[in-house]
Amino acid sequence: MKNTFDFSQADLQRLFELGGIALSSDKEDVAELSPNDDLVDADPIEYNPDIEILLHELAEAALSYDPDLFSQFVEENRPRIMEAASCDDRVGELLLLGFRYGVSQGSGACMNDLGALYYMGDIVDQNYEKARQFYEMAIDHGCLQSIINLGYIYEYGRTGEPDCARAYECYALAAALAPSYEATYKLGDMYSRGQSVKRNMRRAFALWQRSFELADGAVQVAQPAIRMAQTLIDPECEKWNLELDPFGALSLFQQAEIGLRIDIANGQTYYTKRLTQAIEGQKKARAMLDESNLD
Repeated sequence: MKNTFDFSQADLQRLFELGGIALSSDKEDVAELSPNDDLVDADPIEYNPDIEILLHELAEAALSYDPDLFSQFVEENRPRIMEAASCDDRVGELLLLGFRYGVSQGSGACMNDLGALYYMGDIVDQNYEKARQFYEMAIDHGCLQSIINLGYIYEYGRTGEPDCARAYECYALAAALAPSYEATYKLGDMYSRGQSVKRNMRRAFALWQRSFELADGAVQVAQPAIRMAQTLIDPECEKWNLELDPFGALSLFQQAEIGLRIDIANGQTYYTKRLTQAIEGQKKARAMLDESNLD
C-alpha cells in the first residue's frame, strides 16, 4: 500500500479546485470563487448551487486548523453528502481527498473514517484490506472507534477467515478503555452466539442492557433495544433465568424501529432487514399480549 501519509501538491491543488478556492503560490493566500467567476459560466446547465456550496464547505472543513473537524463535518452532514455524491462524482472525490489530507496531518478520526469509506464501498471501491490498514493506523493515533471497527474485520472475516477470538479481544479492549455502547453490545453478541466464549444468554442480556444505558439518542439505542426485545419474546428465555416480557419487548421494538429508520434515511440501507425484524417483532409481541389478555 502506498504511504498513506503522502499528499502531493497536485492533490492539494485539486482539493482547492473542487472546493472553488483559488490557490496562489502562498498556500495561506486563498480567494473564494464568486458566482460570477468562470466556474459558473463554464457550464451553466449543470451548475448546481447547492452542490457547489457543499463542495466549498467540505474543502474549508478539510483545510481547517484541526484536521479532525473534517470528520466531524462529514458526520454532521452525512445525509446531505450522500445525496450529493449520488449525483455528482466531485463530491466523492473531494470526500476522499479531504480524508487523505487529514490522514497526512495525523488525524486519527480521518484515518478511521477513510477506513470506513473503504469498508462500506458506497462512494469508493470496496477494499477491506485498505480498511483494515487505516483502522490499525487510526488505533495507533488514539482512535478508539477503530478498535471496534477492526473487530468487525475479524468477526466477519473480511480479509481472511473469521477470527472470533481476535474480534472478542477488540470489543473487550474498546469496552475496557472507555464506555462504549457499541463495543458492549458486540460483546453481548459474542456471548449470545458462543463465539470465542462459552454461550451465556444471561450475560449477553446483561451486556445489552448496559449498552442500552450507555446509548446516546435514538440511533444508538436501536441496536441493544432490538436484541433485548427479541430475547424477551423468546420462549426459551426462561432457560436463561429471564422472564418473558412481551410488553417490555414491544416498547423496545418500537424504540429500535425509530433508530433504524433514522439510520436508513441517513444512507445505511443495510439495516432494512433489521427494520423488518423490529416491525415483525412488534406484531409478535402484540399477539402475545392479546393472548395473555384472553387468558
